[in-house]
Amino acid sequence: MRRAKKECRYNPTRFIQMLAQYGAVETAKKLIADALLTGKTSDGFTTLLLCGRLDLTMEDSVCKPEYQSLFSPEEIEYCKKVLG
Repeated sequence: MRRAKKECRYNPTRFIQMLAQYGAVETAKKLIADALLTGKTSDGFTTLLLCGRLDLTMEDSVCKPEYQSLFSPEEIEYCKKVLG
């Protein structure tokens, strides 16, 4: 989040609120579920895409080997798909 704020001038206020309320894994799961339901990525994903920094997205973190055990195959597949 610090890098997104510094490098892309993006302050993920809603994401920070969700982290405080649900924790990291549950926040990621909620955002993925919403994207699967609506067919739309989050505003934060779009902002980081436009900044050329998909490596700073939650979706990128979900795809990292050290975190994959926390997510379902469908959640990981979604993240891989949007990262393209």
